Amino acid sequence: MMDPFDSLLFMNTGQIQLKEVAREILDRADRSLVSTEHLPQVVDDFFVERLKQDEMKYALIDAKPYDQLRTLVKDRVLPLYQEYRSLVDRMRQRQEGRKPGYYVLGTIALLQVLEALLTKGRSFAPQVLIPTAIVQGFIGFFLYAATQYLEERKITRARKQLEKSIEGLDHSLLTDIEYDNRRALLETEVLRAEAAEILISYPEADSFWRDYLKVRETDPVSPADLTRLNLPAFDKFLSGHAQNRYPPAARQHRFNRLFLEAHDIFISRDRERYVTNHLKKSK
Repeated sequence: MMDPFDSLLFMNTGQIQLKEVAREILDRADRSLVSTEHLPQVVDDFFVERLKQDEMKYALIDAKPYDQLRTLVKDRVLPLYQEYRSLVDRMRQRQEGRKPGYYVLGTIALLQVLEALLTKGRSFAPQVLIPTAIVQGFIGFFLYAATQYLEERKITRARKQLEKSIEGLDHSLLTDIEYDNRRALLETEVLRAEAAEILISYPEADSFWRDYLKVRETDPVSPADLTRLNLPAFDKFLSGHAQNRYPPAARQHRFNRLFLEAHDIFISRDRERYVTNHLKKSK
């Protein structure tokens, strides 16, 4: 059963959404005009700041979703943003290089030449030239404004496509986080019981860690491996490993959880000295 602290932890995890986080990071990058090579640092700084803010709001914080988000943003979102930013930079350069005077004067010149050819020069008469030139100038300015507008629409579409791509990543990440949380809820109690059962045979921490290291390095994946290991206290814990029911990642997860649960139990046995003694021996 999940205690109140766990409920706060998972509530907070559910509030972390890639779409919102990515928008904040990209907006920050847009405002600061940071160079492409410094974008990963912007991501790291953002998550450090976000983690500190959330630690002040919640009683318990699980750092894993933040790290998953940080890695996903750097690996998947930043390349998408860099592609988008490259496109926007090219369009902005074209917009800045596009002068309204060229469009106005160019349109007037072109239309005047065509009109002169059609009217055999009569369009150059002052009473005709001046009003037609004014109208043609408005046409040129309209062409300039329309071209600028179309490029802005392209930038808007590119931004929406970027956000749509991030939404797909967000769905995938939330699925992974939910799966990890459910697996943790299902496995924690089982692993805690398995750890307690193993440690019944180890009144002294040193002997347990010596055998744990041996088990971890051997990583038995067959009954023969388990027999050669010859550590009866671990037989039940390793039975699924020996029957090849767990892939390598799952075995690593179980070993890591056993590592944490064992420390927790040994600390409860000797709260004053265990940690200090363990650290001294680790040297």
